[in-house]
Amino acid sequence: MSGKVFFAVLNLGLGHATRSLPIIREFVRRKWEVLIGSNGRALALLKNEVPEAQFVETPSYELTYAKNDSTSFALFLQSPKFLRGIRDEHAFCEYIVSRFQPNLIISDQCYGIHHRRVISFLISHQIYFEMPAGFSVARKTVGRFNRHYYEKFSKIIIPDFPDGDGGLLSGRLSEVPDMRHKYVFAGLFSSVRKTEVPLEIDVLVSISGPEPQRTIFEEKVLREVERIPGKKVVLLGKSESQEVLTDRDDLKVYSHMPREKMADLMNKSGLIVSRSGYSTLMELVELGKPALFVPTPGQTEQIYLSKRMQEKRWFYSVSQKDLSLRRDVEIARDYAGLFKPKVTQWTINRLFDKVFRLNAPQEVVHSR
Repeated sequence: MSGKVFFAVLNLGLGHATRSLPIIREFVRRKWEVLIGSNGRALALLKNEVPEAQFVETPSYELTYAKNDSTSFALFLQSPKFLRGIRDEHAFCEYIVSRFQPNLIISDQCYGIHHRRVISFLISHQIYFEMPAGFSVARKTVGRFNRHYYEKFSKIIIPDFPDGDGGLLSGRLSEVPDMRHKYVFAGLFSSVRKTEVPLEIDVLVSISGPEPQRTIFEEKVLREVERIPGKKVVLLGKSESQEVLTDRDDLKVYSHMPREKMADLMNKSGLIVSRSGYSTLMELVELGKPALFVPTPGQTEQIYLSKRMQEKRWFYSVSQKDLSLRRDVEIARDYAGLFKPKVTQWTINRLFDKVFRLNAPQEVVHSR
């Protein structure tokens, strides 16, 4: 059964957009009418990747990020702006529902995109936020903030497998509180799939994330990448440009790469250097590739995930300020990685067969 879906995606780096792609594409394949809402680089990427869909620009939270390690504190100080952004999102969603009349709303981490008369799902692996050092006592308080908004959705879709009280990859970020019936551990979904191709690239560096840290990471990588032996490819994560900045036999630098071509490069690479964003982590598990993680400074979620991966001996991690590409790439080769082949297709089938069915019993939340 097909219908209309409004799919909203948070613009915070490109991770939310890339992890939403396999779900959006499946809606298109099943002949749903798809309206995608986002802004900034995330919207630019989605327009390039799913031209069959309709698009609308959603309100932005307009948050700014620090150049130093105080990102979490900087975001805390902007809480009023964040709350205003949620209100603006919800008012916008009311308008979209009146005009587009969707049967289904799916929000990837956009807290205000839900409607009291439409089945609304939230995709999130962060039931709890990881707090910075010295603020761990606030974890439950912030968790209550999340639950206040999560309760407005019919269900919360967690892109992970259950593992104890949390998730296999997300760990304690996805500890499920009360009202467990609202939470669905759906499995992993990645916009890249594993293919059997020869290894042609020694190291692929994927630069991503919000500014200004994306640019700081880019500058450090470009200073050091020449020192790595073999063939290297650097992707700068600038979805608004398709420029080729360097094109040599041993080094190629691209502003941006369409996901299909990027998937091909990832499959052909012996090792991948990237941020430890959750979407990237799911892609690496789908591909079974070793990786070097460089978490975004001050982003406590990425720092926690990279530390967790290193403790499990799956992936190696180093801070941005301590990064020495040549040295750390060699260390990262000794880590085993984690491989779950074809997990994305299993997840997509499960979501559409059991969760997104319009005739399936769902809870429509009638409160604002």
